[in-house]
Amino acid sequence: MEQTVVVNGTEYTILKLLGKGKGGYSYLALAGGSYVVLKQIHHEPCGYYQFGDKLEAELRDYERLRNVGIPMPELLDVDRGRSGSSRSS
Repeated sequence: MEQTVVVNGTEYTILKLLGKGKGGYSYLALAGGSYVVLKQIHHEPCGYYQFGDKLEAELRDYERLRNVGIPMPELLDVDRGRSGSSRSS
């Protein structure tokens, strides 16, 4: 599946799909010699649930978990400018 994507000027080589949830896809990627998880938010319609801004919800949830002391991977970057935004951690 190896594919290269650029997010905010950083090149990521996608190695494999880790999983798909209701909010997006998570990929194992390589960037600058380090393994990272690249998350791509998707905007598929859902008839039984009304989503607001998924990216903002993800970021808010990430901060909430960090603030209560739950160990979280480091959030490296957020691409706010694209529909279907990508994020890596």
